[in-house]
Amino acid sequence: MNDENPDLAALHARSVARLGLTGALARAFSRVPRHRFIPDLVWPDLTGPPLSRSEDPVPWARCVYQDQAVTTQVNDGVPGGPGRVNRPTVSSSQPSVMAAMLQAAEVVPGAHVLEVGTGTGFNSALLSELVGAEGSVTTIEVDPGVAGQAEACLRETGHDVRVVSGDGADGYPNGAPYDALLATCAVVRVPTPWLTQVRPGGRIVLPWKPGAFLPGGMLARLVVDGSGAARGRFVGGTAFMLMRAQRPSGGMHGHDAEPDEVRVVGEDPCRIITEGSSGPQMALTVPAWRYAPLPAVDGVERIWVSATDCSAWARLRGDGRVEQGGPRRLWDEFERAHRVWVDQGRPPFTSYGLTITAGGEQRVWLESE
Repeated sequence: MNDENPDLAALHARSVARLGLTGALARAFSRVPRHRFIPDLVWPDLTGPPLSRSEDPVPWARCVYQDQAVTTQVNDGVPGGPGRVNRPTVSSSQPSVMAAMLQAAEVVPGAHVLEVGTGTGFNSALLSELVGAEGSVTTIEVDPGVAGQAEACLRETGHDVRVVSGDGADGYPNGAPYDALLATCAVVRVPTPWLTQVRPGGRIVLPWKPGAFLPGGMLARLVVDGSGAARGRFVGGTAFMLMRAQRPSGGMHGHDAEPDEVRVVGEDPCRIITEGSSGPQMALTVPAWRYAPLPAVDGVERIWVSATDCSAWARLRGDGRVEQGGPRRLWDEFERAHRVWVDQGRPPFTSYGLTITAGGEQRVWLESE
């Protein structure tokens, strides 16, 4: 690879080798070069300008062929000006995460699959390779422009995929029943149409978040039963953009407020939320909160936490300082929840499971339903 002409074939081959896949999944990734689905502009840094393939082909290619998510749209297609922190709204998912989701969905030749969240179309192409000529892939995308671009890429690469422009929460009943449904956007509430459109014994693989405002999330693998319910375990932690229909609204409390209480705790309080799998698990036992990272001061990490049911708030600093105010003591609630998690042996994501009843009720359980 020289400064002007990146060797995309070599980058693609190395990226597939790094995934360490075997069998049909390895063949699918080998047959679908990621760069064929990535548009000219990508955002490797959400606080900076986009990276252009036409102007910077080598950095663009390196960005595309790292094992990471690549942001391909910000702010629903309206990039911000200088100094603005852009909000990612479309991306090409991290290839290793895509592989894990495809494995969890058990996509086999001849399967009929619904994908919610077409994005660039890269994952749709992989699904098409896996199901073969006897199967079918339907993918639904809420942004018409994004759907059109993905459809063009799929057509150019020879993948026979039905691309639908619409709200993924409704699924696509015209193609049901499906053997598997994969969502490439996170949800807080699993839409009921997904359960009714997947056949009994079929799989639903989705990123699930305990709350719309919270960091990270869990990757769930659910199996639909004959009653219209679905249940299964989380297979790991992951982070995806929320489905647009479930995006949160409302502001946060306490950004500049004087604290009612200041404490110095014995360890970094930010770790309870940001380290490993603890953040989403705290959300299972501490209700109604959201968080936002604040710029570090003198190298010290800071996190701002706000209640969504009242005016309570807390500011956590990596040097052990905790400030909180309002009618709830959020830090105290986090401490109690963390203590329970530690007492339970620090269970990982895979110790938890999720059940969705036919009526739409969601239940999270530990070890056994």
